[in-house]
Amino acid sequence: MEKKITEKQAIDILKKYAPNEDVFKKVLEHSLRVKDIALKLISGINRGVDIDFLKTASLLHDIGRFKYPPGNKDSIKHGVYGGEILRALGLPYHARVCETHIGVGITKEDIVSQNLPLPLKDFVPETVEEILIAYSDNLDSPGISSERDVEERFVREVGEGYRKRVQDFHKKVHQILRDLRAK
Repeated sequence: MEKKITEKQAIDILKKYAPNEDVFKKVLEHSLRVKDIALKLISGINRGVDIDFLKTASLLHDIGRFKYPPGNKDSIKHGVYGGEILRALGLPYHARVCETHIGVGITKEDIVSQNLPLPLKDFVPETVEEILIAYSDNLDSPGISSERDVEERFVREVGEGYRKRVQDFHKKVHQILRDLRAK
């Protein structure tokens, strides 16, 4: 069982691992936007989502960016590194969010075919909260204002073969939200 943490505790954890105040602020600002997007998605939904966990996991999803910032040649490792930090703090479910929030998930096949410097296992979001945070994170990127923009970004970065996977992920998010509203 994972211990419960508050949003303030999540922010304190971020601050503790940040290399300096400027980097802390950048990661925190992004994480707050991701949290807000996720909360807007579930507006009016009061069952089927752990809202407190969604908030704190949104805040901590990019803690690995302190070691592997965007543009770093090993930037793809930030999820796994963040997972290591959070597991060591007794937060294994938060760690899973770190590991699975990148893109629409990274499979073992992706790791092999793209020669990614990651452990050979699937890093794919599965829980409602993991999926919503990955989706929200994708929407808070420079130049992104729609699902179509997210799709085109990943086609540019990973290739045309990734288009259907992104589209399927978006369909899954919409189905989850419909199902949650029907409860």
